[in-house]
Amino acid sequence: MTYQRATRNSVMAGVGQYSRRELASSSSMNPQILGFLGRAMSLEFSAAQQYLSHAALCQSRMENQFAEEFVQLANEEFRHASELTERMVDHGALPSGTVLTPSKPSFNIIEALSICELSEMQLINLYEQAYKLSANIGSTGDAELFGRLYEEEVTQLHRIRQWSADYIAKSHAPHPMKGGFA
Repeated sequence: MTYQRATRNSVMAGVGQYSRRELASSSSMNPQILGFLGRAMSLEFSAAQQYLSHAALCQSRMENQFAEEFVQLANEEFRHASELTERMVDHGALPSGTVLTPSKPSFNIIEALSICELSEMQLINLYEQAYKLSANIGSTGDAELFGRLYEEEVTQLHRIRQWSADYIAKSHAPHPMKGGFA
């Protein structure tokens, strides 16, 4: 699946603003699509919250490179949530609220990355289902959004798995001796 990203201003602070407009009627909105949009928003915010928690834990363990990577992932998830909100508004709806999954503690990088994999898999599965429904009912705009977000989450999952593989390889690499025998 390859999709072009629509060019429009974002509602995120500091990025741009929409001019004031009236909401469209939500009576033509497919309730299943609205459900997917709402569930996706909850999962995106939950993932962002989890990644910010991992960043803080990494900072406390002096793993600053990983902390920065987790903040970057969190920002990507916030952008996704913003796009989902924009799509809801396009349909004449506003988010009714989200239920966030509590953050899980991680005591090392491998645990943190495993938790991240689970979050990404949930989003990938949801976007795959949402894409199929949207495509089946002819909701092109929704299918494009869900398809693109699916691809972005798959890319994030690959990135997380690569970090894990690199970390494991680095931890198993032989370390040069310093100073020799005395």
